Amino acid sequence: MALERYAAAVLADGPIGYWRLGEAPGAMTAVDASGHGNHGEYSAGGITLGLSGFKGGDTAALFDGLMGRIVVPNSKALNPRQLTLEAKINWSGPNPGPIRYTQRIFEKSSYEQRAEYALTIDGGDGHVVVDLRVRTALNGLDVNVSARSRSEVPQGVETHIVATFDGQEIRIYFNGMLESQTDLGANAGDLLLKYPSPPPPSLDGYLGIGNQTYPSRPRPFHGLIDEVALYGTALSAERVLAHYQAQFPERVTFQYAVKFVCGEAPGAAVAPGLYFTAINVHNPAYKEIGFRVKVAVAMPGLKPGPVSEFVRANLGPDEALEIDCSDILKISGVDARFLKGFVVIETAGIELDVVAVYSAAGRDGPISTMHTERVPPRRREERNDKA
Repeated sequence: MALERYAAAVLADGPIGYWRLGEAPGAMTAVDASGHGNHGEYSAGGITLGLSGFKGGDTAALFDGLMGRIVVPNSKALNPRQLTLEAKINWSGPNPGPIRYTQRIFEKSSYEQRAEYALTIDGGDGHVVVDLRVRTALNGLDVNVSARSRSEVPQGVETHIVATFDGQEIRIYFNGMLESQTDLGANAGDLLLKYPSPPPPSLDGYLGIGNQTYPSRPRPFHGLIDEVALYGTALSAERVLAHYQAQFPERVTFQYAVKFVCGEAPGAAVAPGLYFTAINVHNPAYKEIGFRVKVAVAMPGLKPGPVSEFVRANLGPDEALEIDCSDILKISGVDARFLKGFVVIETAGIELDVVAVYSAAGRDGPISTMHTERVPPRRREERNDKA
């Protein structure tokens, strides 16, 4: 399932906290799936559990934009020097009341009720904001820094949001792609975090999900939140994209590499004569399918030949077509009397019937040889980010 693949991708990068928010209605504990034991407590109101989640069927938590919050006690694991913040959200827009709050997806709060680190939706305009408290490497000053996305998060649309901090830059990603990056310059350094916390009832250093931890200064998120993860390193762009793509079903591509020999051979590489290849392609499915074809030319002397661009073709149910030497020469774009190499055929999700027919003749005589070969597919699995 896509859900399991997504969780596997997250866990492969060693999160220091991973709250899937898939608990049933009535649950009091937001379980940390990272193995670090950073379990959170759902507020008594303001959060609805068990709602349809994101890509794969997991449930999500709906935050009312007024009072809902999850509070996670401070721990050593939640105090890294660098970090990545990740969540899937479906933002419902400004808060339902008269005040347009700053809407926290994450906030680890300091004793000054300022963010040690936070991932936020600006409740007024929908931009993503990252707030950090940093001790600068240059002069040891304690500074608050922030970064802001160039574009807004759309309302009512599932969005995968990631923010990374490597000590020098803050990067914000939407749906696996880099959206903005902010160089901190002289403010570069490590996160300045509070651990351990003062004894209860203090919430200093605690982590809030969907709100700030302190009820006296609400920053309530309005909408769905799911698959919340925190890492003690700055994930690479490749890993951020891999997480996003892991949400989607795998797409199976079938590829056929069909040998061809075409034209009049002078006798240097193969016996003199005329060579013909006809590749028959049949659609065994009960629906129309599309596929694509390219030509890879083989050259002597251990040197590769040119590879054409793909061209597209379609077959209706039970239809068949032929790719012959004139088609191969046209697709290859090579002007030659004799050509050999491979025709590569690719289709997504459905196997084709591919049979190659080879024939040859002497320069002045009738056909002297004929051979047919059924070409088996190679199966390739890849992420489908278009699902």
